[in-house]
Amino acid sequence: MKIQSNLVKRTLTGIVFVAVIIASILISRASFFLVMAFLWGFMIFEYRKMLKENGSPDQKKSLWYSVFAYFYIILPFFFLILLHRASPLVALALFAFVWVNDTFAYLVGTKFGKTKLFERISPKKTWEGFFGGLFFTIIAGVLFCYFVADGFVAKFIIIWIGLAIVVVVFGTAGDLFESYIKRSLNVKDSGTLLPGHGGLLDRLDSILFAAPAATAYLLLASLWL
Repeated sequence: MKIQSNLVKRTLTGIVFVAVIIASILISRASFFLVMAFLWGFMIFEYRKMLKENGSPDQKKSLWYSVFAYFYIILPFFFLILLHRASPLVALALFAFVWVNDTFAYLVGTKFGKTKLFERISPKKTWEGFFGGLFFTIIAGVLFCYFVADGFVAKFIIIWIGLAIVVVVFGTAGDLFESYIKRSLNVKDSGTLLPGHGGLLDRLDSILFAAPAATAYLLLASLWL
């Protein structure tokens, strides 16, 4: 009964979280900026709280933990705002690709996963899950190409598939990096804001790496258009 209750709580939280982000993307630039500013501000709060409550004296004084980690959280915010200003649909695709990858990497990894991806940092992640997530995210990229671009024009298909691959690779790296931070601080979740999911940093860790990478990729791809 408790497991079922947790599943319902996790599902409802996920639906509300996704709905808020999608609405903020589609309504206006101001709504997106305000929602992202709140989320990013809370992620910084979660990180500071983790470090204060769980960090060793050396970690609290470390330049790595006190400066670089903030840089790693704050900088992607500006890339995300830039992407949204360029195209709300691209910002929507970025989040959608991350969600598709997370979902199918988990499902495929749970069903077929045997080969550990990076066991020392994230014991549950597998190569099977990684490639499962990649496969379905590429499909999502093709669907975005069909609905957003002018049909299946060859160069647009390649660009959207490329974007899907970039998001999966760097999103996974962002997930692993956050796992490294949590493991070094000996914590399971970054917070408790999202019932059944942990903290905001747990849910947006992939975006932190994917947003800058996607921006750089699309700038390079624009030279080919």
